[in-house]
Amino acid sequence: MNNILVLGICAAFFSTSCVEKFAVGDAFLEKAPGVDVNIDTVFSNAEYTRNFLWSAYGQIYCTFTTGNMMNGAPIDALSDSYHCYCTWGGPYQSYYPGVLTEDAQDTDNGNNMGRFAYSTRPGTVGADAGGRVSIYETVRKCWQIIENIDRVPDMSDDEKSRLRGEAYTIMASRYFDAFRNFGGLCLARKSFAVGENFEDGRATAMETVEFIDSLIVCAIEEPGFIWNLADSDQGQWSGRLTRASARALRAKVWMYAASPLFNSDEPYMEYNPLKVTEYTNIEHVWFGKEDPSLWNRCLQYCDDFFKDNEANGNYYQLIQPATQDEGGYRMAYRKAYRYRNDENNHEKLFDAHPTQWMSSTGSNGQITQNGWGWGWAGFCIDGYRQGGAVPTNELMECFGMQDGRVFPYEDIYGAGKNPEGIDIFVDRDPRLYETMTVPRQSFPSGVVGDYNGFTYIDTWVDGAMANDASNFGDLSADAASHYRKFKWMLDYSSGKMDDAFIGVSYIRLAEMYLIRAEARAETGDLQGALDDLHVVRSRVGLGRLEEKNPHLNLLADKDNLIDEILRERNCEIGAECGDRFYDMVRRKRQDLFTKTLHEIRVYRLDENGNRLEGGDQRWDSSTPWPKFEYEKPAIKTGARVWWNEGGWSNKWYLDPVSRIEIQKGYGLTQNPGW
Repeated sequence: MNNILVLGICAAFFSTSCVEKFAVGDAFLEKAPGVDVNIDTVFSNAEYTRNFLWSAYGQIYCTFTTGNMMNGAPIDALSDSYHCYCTWGGPYQSYYPGVLTEDAQDTDNGNNMGRFAYSTRPGTVGADAGGRVSIYETVRKCWQIIENIDRVPDMSDDEKSRLRGEAYTIMASRYFDAFRNFGGLCLARKSFAVGENFEDGRATAMETVEFIDSLIVCAIEEPGFIWNLADSDQGQWSGRLTRASARALRAKVWMYAASPLFNSDEPYMEYNPLKVTEYTNIEHVWFGKEDPSLWNRCLQYCDDFFKDNEANGNYYQLIQPATQDEGGYRMAYRKAYRYRNDENNHEKLFDAHPTQWMSSTGSNGQITQNGWGWGWAGFCIDGYRQGGAVPTNELMECFGMQDGRVFPYEDIYGAGKNPEGIDIFVDRDPRLYETMTVPRQSFPSGVVGDYNGFTYIDTWVDGAMANDASNFGDLSADAASHYRKFKWMLDYSSGKMDDAFIGVSYIRLAEMYLIRAEARAETGDLQGALDDLHVVRSRVGLGRLEEKNPHLNLLADKDNLIDEILRERNCEIGAECGDRFYDMVRRKRQDLFTKTLHEIRVYRLDENGNRLEGGDQRWDSSTPWPKFEYEKPAIKTGARVWWNEGGWSNKWYLDPVSRIEIQKGYGLTQNPGW
């Protein structure tokens, strides 16, 4: 019954909203009005209305659901942290060779998927199972809820207000998703009728940001929109959005807006004069000037969040380690990024549950689902096993040392470059071990599963685990890096991988400290920025960054500090919501996009310092832990055109807009360079 309700409603209704209204056209509609169920049915009953909102929850962005992956590869594979070795993956097919087009961007199936769908394509996975759907499907649902919920006869005013707040927040998040992929958008300020003309076309980038902000303000001002769920409700309702979700989203939106991609003294790219039309406007992808005060807005919204949290008893807090050792640090970090909120976990502010959202029964469908539906286990894990996102050596070096120093080894790769046999994998930031597998003599009990009786990790050349498909993913066919992804996958077996319900963070509290750190740095408060960094880093036992790395001059060198904030974001929230890639984009980091990335080869050394090659190189635990030599060959499988001299174009900062939508003739324009 719920699926019929969710998929069959498309009728249009109108009412006053707190956002200025104007006409919206049928370009946003992909379906005709339903015939079995109409809008009157949905809003005639509180249970039906709630279920309709749950279907909108099912479309919250999650990088690990089928519709948001590029045929088995997540968006992280476009960053400098991961590389896709799957020849059938979207990065390998479209982005790496530089052949993505405005036609392929929305492809619903096949290997050349773009990173984000502008419009819903026929034949996709169901919209409410995280399929490849336009944001405007969600926008339509949310406006219908906002405009019609007062009609529901058996629902209290407080609940109506709460659901409106949730709908505004979901809608704002979907506009933000599209904004950071395309720039200025067509703005639907109300629900709309089939066939109603749309004449306003595409909004400027700043109009789009201000519109997103206005939606968030509407959510925040809803009197029934609660700050947090009661602990007693977490088991049933973990994942419900709150006023804290809206405040956190507001800060993240303005962090993106204040960044150089849009907020600069010149656009990231000019239009080709031959492709300019009557609708073309460079301010669709540029604010028209650089405005440093936007960072003040971001900082203000961060402060608003923390003040509201304090006024509500500091409900949201970072999870702290139970013990001050690697096991304690890793488990605190794992609980923070991986598991849903409960009575002992108050870190997640806005998360998604990657699964078949509407397949369960009960009024709270998506909330109680186990996280291991097809959208995650059947697609994501298989993609990772086959090389859909393999960690790069650059990611390994991103993680510093346990004492708080940045990675100190520079000229250590190559034959004869490590005469002392230094083990570069010991005494590292514990998040390294939680993010990727590296050679380890031992690991904390209970943190890592049983690898067929092994108590160590020997992913070096000819080690027993180097090509162990059952536990680490089969990359042998690609001769890929001997690193493996560990974050989210854990030990690739049911003993750990599905030990609890998961929630993939869109925003969590640790990121709020990092957003405020960046805003503080940009507004001149370098000490305050370092204080916020230390709050996050101290959770895993790291020393203060400025004290352990005096050569970086972080109390005076703002550029170095910004680089360190971006590095910390990668260590803390990398591979959660595609933030490393989006950080590279919003900061216009051509240097990171064009830098050739590397694999790793770890070789055991004999007692004379010579490489051991061939045969069985597994470690005998009765002997001392081996010494190593390292090579970091450049990645060649699926080499990216960006790495070639002259191969980079700034057009890659934003995706092409769907040609299908442009040809509908309602004023939508293409992005520069496409």
